[in-house]
Amino acid sequence: MNRSEDEVVDQFRRAMRRVAATVNVISLNVHGSPHGITATAVSSLSMEPPSLLACINRAAAVHASMADMANFRVNILHRDQEDIARMFADRREEERRFAEGWELFPDLPPRLIDAQASILCRRIDHHQFGTHSIFIGVIEDVCVREDVSPLLYWNGQYGSINPC
Repeated sequence: MNRSEDEVVDQFRRAMRRVAATVNVISLNVHGSPHGITATAVSSLSMEPPSLLACINRAAAVHASMADMANFRVNILHRDQEDIARMFADRREEERRFAEGWELFPDLPPRLIDAQASILCRRIDHHQFGTHSIFIGVIEDVCVREDVSPLLYWNGQYGSINPC
């Protein structure tokens, strides 16, 4: 079966819409100014050392800053934080993003106070592949919310699971 590259891309896109992913806001501190982006391509990498990877589109406004930062933070969203996911996915909302609910630091990335979890990473490497860069971070600090109910994204929609 020989499909054109466009057909393969379309079928791959359709397949990925069937994969549920946790919704995150990756936050940065760029010369004292908070920045962030909604991301679903985040994954644990290793427990020794504790590390994760985050994939960011090279066309994203935060990409260049992310490549230069010593630290980034992955804020895993709770199911009641869909509005935050939408705000960080919309460039027109930049002014409102860090107005409330965030702990701001002079030299570290902002932490979403009520996040499902918030993971501070020291960026140690990144690799470009296709339209994205893969950023690798070693974990330096973790804050965890007790109730477990992450915001998920699949088939172009936000949702959550109902625990049994």
